[in-house]
Amino acid sequence: MELLLNEKSLAGQFEDQDDFYQVLPDMSRNLKILRQHRVYLLKHSSLYTRKITRDMTILDLQNRKGKVDPLQRDEVKRWKRELSSLVMDPPFWDVESTDSEDSLQEAARRKTDVISFPHSDYQDKTLQISYKGGTVPVISAVTTRYLLDLLLQYREINIYEYLKLSYGEGKIRTDYLDAGMESVLALQKAEIEDLREALDRFETEPWTEILKDNFYCYKSYKPSSNKKNYFIYTEFADKQIAKFRCGKHSQIRCFGYREKEYFYILSIERDHSLSDTG
Repeated sequence: MELLLNEKSLAGQFEDQDDFYQVLPDMSRNLKILRQHRVYLLKHSSLYTRKITRDMTILDLQNRKGKVDPLQRDEVKRWKRELSSLVMDPPFWDVESTDSEDSLQEAARRKTDVISFPHSDYQDKTLQISYKGGTVPVISAVTTRYLLDLLLQYREINIYEYLKLSYGEGKIRTDYLDAGMESVLALQKAEIEDLREALDRFETEPWTEILKDNFYCYKSYKPSSNKKNYFIYTEFADKQIAKFRCGKHSQIRCFGYREKEYFYILSIERDHSLSDTG
């Protein structure tokens, strides 16, 4: 798979270089995901001329000298190295193609999509790009979550990888999600939608609401015997395992344990094989 970097999303919209640096962690995360899954990112060879502020290009930023807060010096150096690699290293689509005015048109020509820097015109949306007398839909991904949705749609990642990458930093933790659970990879489209809706909702609700919300029916996992306890012979045998459902009418259940404000998902079921035992 190949995506294009939308150079038009750098249009001097950032207040200053520090404002620009604030968005680089998300872009860095996105680039890492693309590399890990061997998704090629094509760029325009003049990307270094694009403006990040009203009067500063990427090249200006790279060459900028001056005092840097000692606490930020290493981070700034790292961002500059990453930006240098982003703008200077091939592949460049305009070396081979001269039919398109910009990366959006080239994405339309190639029937693919783009990733963008934060910009109101390109923020996680489908664009209608004029091409050969008509319009072609081109998806512009800015946030990591939107990019993961795109990669899942194109089957460049599976649902297990999607869950691991999407829910690693909030209230829901997937550090120990069981890769061997066939039920995760067997999830169907409607089931995935139920799961994502529930996890997103779980992330934002306080525990006081989660524990009493009939949407989840959050309760302890209490099998009648050790023989029926799925977790008894695992490293999580000493944890207080709980479960919640992904909606009042959903068959999907998540099993795991709470630790402070976090819930670590261990298993996801779609057939009540665990729920029926406890």
